[in-house]
Amino acid sequence: MNKISNKIFIDTSVIIRFLTRDDEKKYHSCVQLFTQIEVGRLRPYISNIVIIEVIFVLNRLYQFPKKAVLEAIDKLLKLRNMTVIEKTDSKRSLELFSQINIKFQDCLIATQLPINCTLVTYDQEFKKIKQISSLTPSELIEKQ
Repeated sequence: MNKISNKIFIDTSVIIRFLTRDDEKKYHSCVQLFTQIEVGRLRPYISNIVIIEVIFVLNRLYQFPKKAVLEAIDKLLKLRNMTVIEKTDSKRSLELFSQINIKFQDCLIATQLPINCTLVTYDQEFKKIKQISSLTPSELIEKQ
């Protein structure tokens, strides 16, 4: 099996599964993923789109207190070598959105991935975008 790049973009679904622990199997895979980040084996990226989604989901859907959400985001941003991508490609995102039946914010995320970067996600909708590589945390760990 080919070893994949150590650059990973962490999607909202992974962070939510980790913080809510609403699926034990996925939670434990996320723990392994974040451990690999902390020991320096993986180079993590996220974007403000992901941060916005995490805040909304935790605060509105899971009813996490604002203080707990802010603490979780702070810890996320302090992960070893974490890079936050702030640039979006709206034109390319709109093109993807017109061609593929997925959420617009997922199109934005897809255009933010650095070169040779794997999207780590539980959202199977990203599989519809042929230009990107996406894996679940457990799939990524298996390939490392």
